[in-house]
Amino acid sequence: MATEPPEKPQDMRLRMLRTVEATHQHGTAVAAAQALHVSTSAVSRTIRLAEQSLQVPLFERGTRGMVCTAPGLTVVRACEAIRVELTSSLPEGAPQPRQVESLLRVLTVPMLRCFVTCAELANETLAARSLGLSQPAVSQQLRSLHQAYGRPLVQRTQRGIRLTRDGQRVLGALKRVLNVLRVLAEQLSAYRGETSGRLHLGVLPMASTALAPQALAALLQRMPRMVVTVSDGTYEAMARQLKTGDLDLVIGPLRGELVSPELEEHELFRESLIAVVRRGHALAAAPRNRSLRQLRTQGWIAPLPDTPAHAAFERAFRAADAPLPDASFHANSPALVRALLMKSDHIALMSPLQVAEDLQSGALVRVPVALRQVERRIGITVRRGFQWPPSCVCLLEALRSLAPLAA
Repeated sequence: MATEPPEKPQDMRLRMLRTVEATHQHGTAVAAAQALHVSTSAVSRTIRLAEQSLQVPLFERGTRGMVCTAPGLTVVRACEAIRVELTSSLPEGAPQPRQVESLLRVLTVPMLRCFVTCAELANETLAARSLGLSQPAVSQQLRSLHQAYGRPLVQRTQRGIRLTRDGQRVLGALKRVLNVLRVLAEQLSAYRGETSGRLHLGVLPMASTALAPQALAALLQRMPRMVVTVSDGTYEAMARQLKTGDLDLVIGPLRGELVSPELEEHELFRESLIAVVRRGHALAAAPRNRSLRQLRTQGWIAPLPDTPAHAAFERAFRAADAPLPDASFHANSPALVRALLMKSDHIALMSPLQVAEDLQSGALVRVPVALRQVERRIGITVRRGFQWPPSCVCLLEALRSLAPLAA
């Protein structure tokens, strides 16, 4: 007889997770049933179906009651994280504990998916097509979600749909709920001896040329069935995506005390920027160290403002008691900066990682100039309270193994 494929946590009802959590908290199906105001048989049946569909044992049964296994505790932690997100989706002053319990009881993942997709596409017809559903089915899911929250979350207009103020507050929280379920799916697959899952990674320019590619190669060698999506862009855009759960983590320079309180940083190493020019540049053959004051009249390529690289750029000139140069070009793209350096007489401060191959081949040359206060912290940024799936743990280990080579 063929084995049924395991049910994905992102296809489960939130009520199933809540039942596992309540049983863990109270120790028996009888006590959990009393807390949830359902029958004992309903609790037992729900847990049995969850174990069968997920193909992992969630509890050890004994004469004294039920004790969570490691996979069961993973489900409990996911439910706790979802509770936090649902609480944040409620307006201030709402009877939160009672309403959160109601949401855990009635919300379904199809409701959340329909709402998030409609919000992103601003059109029910397009959302239905994207989800493989009929438009009436999508509309019904939205109505059910409105009833669960007791207020409309979207408004229909001639151009499609738009979020109400309540809908805007709810959107980020429900996206993070879906992300918690996605992470849970990967965690449980690891307990089944599988290495499948999805990783959504943001890479800042400093890490795009060497650090991230090497770490990802190590990750995919250990977890070949992982599907990795890599996004680039500005730090501000990626920080917003981290907060909504669209990204799992971001690799690159850290912001330190400027980081949002909703995010947390993990330092990997520190690096110092170096000054580089093309092969054949007059500065490449300089016999001795120059000072930044002597070089400020050169054609400089400066980092973009409000970035850790630009902060180091400013610190370097202040430490040299020299005014900032009148840079003719501002960019954070390593590819653009490298291309311009090789085709002109410009000079730039760059990460040693970004130009390691060019320095080795001789295409770029390090300028002998005394630089001070050009150190910056490199690491990863995640949401505060992020539930670490195995893929992120593996990637972090790979990054840490590369850190001594990069520092």
